[in-house]
Amino acid sequence: MIKKPFDCFTVYEEDDNNVFIHIDIKDDQALYEKLFDYFFSEEKLLRYCENNKHVSFCPSSKAYTILYRHLRTYIDSEREKMPLPVFTQEIEQILAIEKIINYEQGERVARKDKIGKIGEYIFYCLLSDYFDFDCILPKIHLQTDYNMSVYGIDSLFYSKQCNMLLFGESKFSVSVKNGVKLIKKSLEEYEKQIADEYELVLCNRFYGDKLNCFSDEYGEFTETCINIDEFIRVANVQHIGIPIFIAHGTELDENEVINEMKKIPRKNMLGLSTVYYCISLPVVDKFRAVAIFTKKIREAEERYNGART
Repeated sequence: MIKKPFDCFTVYEEDDNNVFIHIDIKDDQALYEKLFDYFFSEEKLLRYCENNKHVSFCPSSKAYTILYRHLRTYIDSEREKMPLPVFTQEIEQILAIEKIINYEQGERVARKDKIGKIGEYIFYCLLSDYFDFDCILPKIHLQTDYNMSVYGIDSLFYSKQCNMLLFGESKFSVSVKNGVKLIKKSLEEYEKQIADEYELVLCNRFYGDKLNCFSDEYGEFTETCINIDEFIRVANVQHIGIPIFIAHGTELDENEVINEMKKIPRKNMLGLSTVYYCISLPVVDKFRAVAIFTKKIREAEERYNGART
């Protein structure tokens, strides 16, 4: 196992598994506040909003307005009664533990979940800053309602160095064990999700000028290829990447976490050589972390709103 520093983390690497241990993990109050300050810094937030990892934050009314508007994405935990698919008993139990599904007067109630959006944003930061991948399009930019979930692949990235497209999946779970089980469920139909992502996003002409590095590299092929199989053949795509991110509580020892992440099945997707990047961020207590993040997001909203004038 390789151990190396990265900003305020110690990163443990073994094969395709990466565990980001924060230096203050034994003091959970300090942990959550410092994690928030690190991931939700003005510069990181602005880079996400602008989908440009090279942009720098300069205080201005425009910049503060952009940040203020974006922060609303992570606030609100309404519950909505809605039709839900039938899951296996094991997955149903996990979703109940994660408080994604609740039972009220005999009805299954789903949560308009903002926790997942926080996880996806942290995932974006690590893929951009640690792995130096380029984001094609932050999926949150596709939402048309602050309370809606953005379905499909969680992250779309491109690695120019490896000439590789990456389709990422993230979970924010009570434990890494739960996260791994939910990841395994998601990967069962991942090839179809990738195919759908190609047709709905990557070859959608409406998003053409918003896909940055992807349009530069593959735009000419998406104009003529009607599905992912034709695209792979015509564009001569050789391999793809599957980054997997689990922010979790409970397990804090790097060896235990890596042993759990090794249970994630690795298989080639779409007939291509497939590279996996499994990433863990232990946060001790999922619900306490989200509560403190939410409080600090509201404080940041007020601060940015006041700074606009």
